[in-house]
Amino acid sequence: MAPMFSLDHPEILSHLGQLIYGFQPVQFSDGRFSLIIKAGKEFILTARINNGFKIYLVPDIDVPGQSLGFMTAFFDDHDEPLVLFTPLYAGDDMLRDLVGALGQDSFDLFFFDEHDRELMGTRSHVREVARFRTAIAETRFPTLDVDDLAATYEAMGGWFGLRTAEDDDGAFVVELGERLYADDMVVIDARGDAYDFQGSDGLVMMTSLERDEPGAFQERDIVSLLRRAFPGEAIFLNPMREDSGTELTDVLVVTDEVVLVVQAKDSPNTEASLRRSIDRKRAVIRSHIDKGAKQLRGALTHILERDSLVLRTPDGPRTVDVADRAIVGLVVVREMFDDDYKACSVPVLAVAGACEQPCVLLDYAALHLVALRLSSPARLINGLYQMFAMAMEHGEFPKPRFSGAPQQEEGAPTS
Repeated sequence: MAPMFSLDHPEILSHLGQLIYGFQPVQFSDGRFSLIIKAGKEFILTARINNGFKIYLVPDIDVPGQSLGFMTAFFDDHDEPLVLFTPLYAGDDMLRDLVGALGQDSFDLFFFDEHDRELMGTRSHVREVARFRTAIAETRFPTLDVDDLAATYEAMGGWFGLRTAEDDDGAFVVELGERLYADDMVVIDARGDAYDFQGSDGLVMMTSLERDEPGAFQERDIVSLLRRAFPGEAIFLNPMREDSGTELTDVLVVTDEVVLVVQAKDSPNTEASLRRSIDRKRAVIRSHIDKGAKQLRGALTHILERDSLVLRTPDGPRTVDVADRAIVGLVVVREMFDDDYKACSVPVLAVAGACEQPCVLLDYAALHLVALRLSSPARLINGLYQMFAMAMEHGEFPKPRFSGAPQQEEGAPTS
């Protein structure tokens, strides 16, 4: 068995930390490439179950002979698989290195999740690699224009949604072969920020790719995402009310300016869960949102009725001041489908109306993106305010997207 990539090359982690999702080729001094894919746990488990995935060379329908980039599909469902967008541009290092990696007869492929935890490593290859090399050599790519990026994503998604059986047959299959280490491993994260928050009880963080009982894993992962923006002492995992001994909410964040109340819902990460029909997945997500919204309303009502919270801790009751602070609610679910945002938004907007407080609905990937790009308390909360304002205007929460460099400015939360 080979060692894990992150153990041999820990310097990659700081770079991966800036990547949202997608490919990261790595070239070594002898010229060979390895390839990293950063993706959600559902993508990685789907790749493991299927022993592969497909890469589509997406045509630019406005320019014959030109491609917009790669759509990489992980088929948990035939009609609506999990996908990664990779726009590609002429003369760009990513295009050169990605083609260099995939064009090899074989290459080492490593999968990392949103927290830069390495969860699978395989010796892989592109089936019909000669056809892949020829197709790339015969294809032109556009020059980079950041202002066109949103339109490029929309065009790629639109093409993929209308793809034909011929397009499926023409996609390039990446086959996962020999495992470089055991699949059924548990990752123990003992880095300081993995447990420097309220409610961690000093326990290091553990995770695995397959999750039969997702709740505790997801809640702690959400804390890790919020730690990008908030100090550990401001975050409470599963805070317990002293008066009733019941859980107030899944995650609570309290600073001098804001109270953020988070309710989280996830599904098991198992083959059975991934193989559910799309209709069943939609029904489960809507049920999770309904339940999360009701729990959020209860937590917000409790907080709004008092100036301070008394929480149960191992060291005895702790009083947390919440007076004169902005209050924001957040429901986080596993995923949402692009055509289901309006229906999914209704229960959370209803809570916002009933409690007269801004409330936001995000799926886990969106929270990962927001916390990565808005990595301070002020920026993250202002981002939530903006999403809430858009939801109030349009009747549904937006799917957050960013382009350009991360924001640098600081500012106080505004409502």
